[in-house]
Amino acid sequence: MDKVWDTETQEVHGGQTWRQCTNYTADFSVTTNALGAPDSAVVAAVRSLVSDIHHYPAADTHEATDALSNFIQWPADRLLIGNGASEFIDLVMKVLPPGPFKPGPYKAAYMEYNRAAKAADRTVLPAFSDEQAAVTVLIHPNSPTGDCMSLDGIRSMLNSCPGALVIDESFMPFLGPDWRQHSALSLIDEFPDRLLVLASWTKLWACPGIRLGSISASRDWIKKIKKMQTPWSCNSPAQAFMTAASNDMKYMEKTWTVLPKWRSVTERRVKHLGWFVNENSPSWVPWVFASLPDAKTAEIASDVAQAAGCPVRLCASFGVPECIRIGIRRPEHQDVLFRAWEKHFDVKPLTEVKGTTVYTNGSSKISHI
Repeated sequence: MDKVWDTETQEVHGGQTWRQCTNYTADFSVTTNALGAPDSAVVAAVRSLVSDIHHYPAADTHEATDALSNFIQWPADRLLIGNGASEFIDLVMKVLPPGPFKPGPYKAAYMEYNRAAKAADRTVLPAFSDEQAAVTVLIHPNSPTGDCMSLDGIRSMLNSCPGALVIDESFMPFLGPDWRQHSALSLIDEFPDRLLVLASWTKLWACPGIRLGSISASRDWIKKIKKMQTPWSCNSPAQAFMTAASNDMKYMEKTWTVLPKWRSVTERRVKHLGWFVNENSPSWVPWVFASLPDAKTAEIASDVAQAAGCPVRLCASFGVPECIRIGIRRPEHQDVLFRAWEKHFDVKPLTEVKGTTVYTNGSSKISHI
């Protein structure tokens, strides 16, 4: 990883170690949708690349913005799309009022906001500091732990701290058809001066290579952020991809139906190894956060996964070196990973007939959905 990231200036992420696998099976180090990108959106992006590469992208991103607006049920004039969530993570740290930054109240959280805060010359406060922050960020649900705060809890945070609250909802649409009822978008009008909701669409639609993000806020905040946004930050294929993906409800229905079943398989196999799973993480969160006996065991588990062609996310850079995050993947890919762990840690292979998978003496039969 040292060759991939300049750790003095960059934050370490998953999604890179798969390139080092000579027997690559699946990347468990990321939390993208295990179904892969929607076919309709991939076709639209390729078509746009071929037909529009000699044209500048739509500067107002109107078609893609309108499509996303309809999908998330939020006004298009209070919505911006751009080059992944990372663009807006940097922008909010530059545009919001000056002062200290504090991550949400979890023992580990997505670290890119810390990097952006430091780059904007903000002091980074500990998550449980009593000192008030000018900007607080809540990952909802939180990565890597999977904890998900209720709307009442978010409202309580807003009432108890005077600064701005940025909520990252990159994973909320995984919840199900009624995800919007649980989204912090519903609180923006109640706290228009202090609440902004950001999302990375590369997670839901499994398209990190194309980069898609958004931010929703009051018109005043959108205007200030738009003023600082780099022109044409969302290219033509990305806009075409978003337009198609936002309208692909069959893909969403499959996501809501299939992924929780695949996650339950992951949980059972993690527990079978004797590792602990965060029980506060809802069943729809597209990863499992596992606590191992100690940091050394976690490092070994990461090395074994890498050797099996199934890299996982070692959470040392989050400050919890005894933990790993395991992205949800297809059962046949899970079987490759867990068989490697069972063999290395000398754990008897799981034997059960349950859910979508049959495990017997280390072999598996997969019932595809």
